Amino acid sequence: MERENVLKNPKLCYVLPEYSPESHTHFSYIVDFLKIIEKEVDIFLIVEKGDGKKIGLKNVVSLTFHIAPLRIIETTIRLIQARLKGYKTTYIHYSFIGAFLASLIAKVTKGTTFYWNCGLPWNYKRNALRDWFERKTYSLITHLVTGTDSLKKKYAKHYNLEEESIIVLPNWINVEKIQDHVKKENKKNLRARHGIEDNDKVILFIHRLSQRKGAHYLPGIAHAIRDEKTVLLIIGDGPERNHIELTIRNQGLDRHAKFLGWLPHEDALKYFCIADVFIMPSEEEGFPHVLLEAMATGTPFTAFDVGGVKEITPPSTEDYILGEGDIEGFISKTKELLKLSKEKKSDLARSEKNHVKKYDTDDVLKMFKRVIVDKVQ
Repeated sequence: MERENVLKNPKLCYVLPEYSPESHTHFSYIVDFLKIIEKEVDIFLIVEKGDGKKIGLKNVVSLTFHIAPLRIIETTIRLIQARLKGYKTTYIHYSFIGAFLASLIAKVTKGTTFYWNCGLPWNYKRNALRDWFERKTYSLITHLVTGTDSLKKKYAKHYNLEEESIIVLPNWINVEKIQDHVKKENKKNLRARHGIEDNDKVILFIHRLSQRKGAHYLPGIAHAIRDEKTVLLIIGDGPERNHIELTIRNQGLDRHAKFLGWLPHEDALKYFCIADVFIMPSEEEGFPHVLLEAMATGTPFTAFDVGGVKEITPPSTEDYILGEGDIEGFISKTKELLKLSKEKKSDLARSEKNHVKKYDTDDVLKMFKRVIVDKVQ
């Protein structure tokens, strides 16, 4: 009977790095996910940055301090508070500090930690202290959770982890909600808002403007389409923005590239309705939500073969996934997609929409219950 009650009301402490209703991040998917899970799981949510009260879960606390030492103390107090309330298991999304502190507490109190991380962090040099801290954190967690089988092997290799301790769990989106959201948008008004003529083709980029996300390739892409009736819409911001804007302006390419800055996530999604091609020239990715969104809307895309990109996309898109750094091939394939016949474009869209169903919220929720919730005590 005791075991039965545990299964009915498992307790899970969840650490979310940030939350804002107007955020450009994909954390809104996590919030919606937790609202569904809360029907079966007792959730204690710790929001490191932002107003958690707006989320609407029963048990939410938001951290208030911004100075690092005070924030560390506050995080520790909140995690101990959760543990004293019977939350023996903690799931941490990306936060290294959260994972480190939760794992220390778990070691002392015989708890369990699940830490989500999905990317290629080993490709980028860290200072000695940061590198030590990351490796120490990975050594303390009970389970690493990542997006694909290939990334599981890479994390095991780079951080000396047992593969058996690593759980593979995909990202998710609400496919139907995204499709309905995009369908409702008035394409003509959206194009007119940005001075895009009726016959112009649209290439869409949505990401942080950093080298990791391939932002430095954008001027070259804009230059490559300069003789065509094509507009590159750039949604995002970051350290490379000023340099990219200046380069594009100096080359007289303003007509072919428009910077929209960061937009709230739901607003950014609308632009898929006018996109002829989505581009993702990232040098680092894990399990990009934005590719799932492109597939859900049936938008053709070009991307570099980094992280789990090939593992999460259908065979029909393989020709448009290029080797990392092959910008000439990337541009060539992007132009090829712009010229696809209606029939081929329709076939590709159908393939993407069928494939992305496996990453729908309901299906991933079942996996989450099986690989995470069933382990919760």
